[in-house]
Amino acid sequence: FMLGAFWVEGEGLLAQSGVSHVESNAPFVQWFCRLCAELSVTDTGEPRRVSANDLDEATISEWGDYLPASALWLPVSAHGVQAAGLMLVRQEPWEDDEVTLLVEWVDIWSHAWNKLHAPSIKGELAFLKGRVKEWLPERRELRQEARALRHGWQYFIAYYFKTPGGIKKGLSDLRALISVKLAKPINLIKMHGFKGSVDLGKAEAKEIWADKRRRFKWLMVIAILFPVRLTVLAPAELVPANPAIIRVPIEGVVGEFYVSPNQRVTAGQSLFDLDLTALTSKLNVARQETQIATSEYRQSSLQSLTDAKSRAQLVPQEGKAAEKRVEASYLEEMLEKAKIKSPREGIALFDDPSEWIGKPVAAGEKVMVVASPGDVEIEAWVPVGDAIAVSVGAPVTLYLNATPLSPISGEMRYMGHEAIQRPDGTYAYRLRATLVNGEKAPHVGLKGTAKVSGSFVPLAYWVMRKPLSSLRQFLGI
Repeated sequence: FMLGAFWVEGEGLLAQSGVSHVESNAPFVQWFCRLCAELSVTDTGEPRRVSANDLDEATISEWGDYLPASALWLPVSAHGVQAAGLMLVRQEPWEDDEVTLLVEWVDIWSHAWNKLHAPSIKGELAFLKGRVKEWLPERRELRQEARALRHGWQYFIAYYFKTPGGIKKGLSDLRALISVKLAKPINLIKMHGFKGSVDLGKAEAKEIWADKRRRFKWLMVIAILFPVRLTVLAPAELVPANPAIIRVPIEGVVGEFYVSPNQRVTAGQSLFDLDLTALTSKLNVARQETQIATSEYRQSSLQSLTDAKSRAQLVPQEGKAAEKRVEASYLEEMLEKAKIKSPREGIALFDDPSEWIGKPVAAGEKVMVVASPGDVEIEAWVPVGDAIAVSVGAPVTLYLNATPLSPISGEMRYMGHEAIQRPDGTYAYRLRATLVNGEKAPHVGLKGTAKVSGSFVPLAYWVMRKPLSSLRQFLGI
């Protein structure tokens, strides 16, 4: 004999094995509901065998009248959801293998039950809509306010802008209005004191909040004038802050690389060489010509002791020998410059070496950079249409594509005064930002999006800045 029953908090016993209809007023059903409620209070979310230690004396005394000796409680719902559970009872004890299978089966029930009773997006939106309707005035009241505002604006235009001397009179009225508005709170403070004025302000705030129309007006004014930071988004990446740029000193062809990309190098270490075949050949020829010119000059010097004609050739031969020595020295210097070495310790940053080997390069062409580890800063490209006034030290936050949940904070160092054409054909201003103290950045080359923060502006300006800019460009005003 085995009995199974399904209980739900607040609804009682919903299903019982062996019967087609559960009678809620039956003594067994009422006792069983008290039992399940008692078990749910001490429920840990895990299935358990029910023992006498888990129950009070009144429940134990009636157990033998209704249920067999061995019971298994299987909670269905998770914490925070309406409590529910399945009770299985029989005469024989429950084996561990049986409990394991039942746990897998009830887990499927629990998943469906929690999804069924979880709050839906539609229900939450309906609840939020109801709360907003409670705060906002009726549509009829909004139409009246809009009509009054329109009439007031038309009167303002007709009175102050279309009548002679209207603008001057408008400024005078504005000054008078400001003085009246300021005089009222000043007189209140003088009359009631600071504490009394604060109490009056609190009472007035309660009256405003109780009136929907006044509350809506004040909320709109506060929302429009609420200060927010003016920010723009720009593509950015991490670049070396003070790198040593390695350029080709002479024109030639790249021969061999001695380092690999992202390799740590020391000062004076060879990085790469240009093709030395042509320079070596020219140097050998220059050295031989220098030896020949020097031998001819020595021979003429000996002959000049006895031959006046040989004495006249000494000066040209001496100049030719000096010219060949200078040419050989220049080629030795060029041969030494063709061996490019690292000016300092750091990490060599460049592209694939196979793309450079055999490639002709011009004098001054950039091949790689040597950057110090940890010497990194943010480089962003602010589009021309999003350029805002940003002062030195303005906060810049970089959200890397690789780690969007770990932003990097920085402070703007400078922003270019002239827009530069980028590889994609667009124009943008270069912005450089140093990392804040203690900020540890990943390696150079990671890309992402930078948020550049400007000054504080009203929320209305923040919302309407782009639409107004587009409208002015479209209308040409």
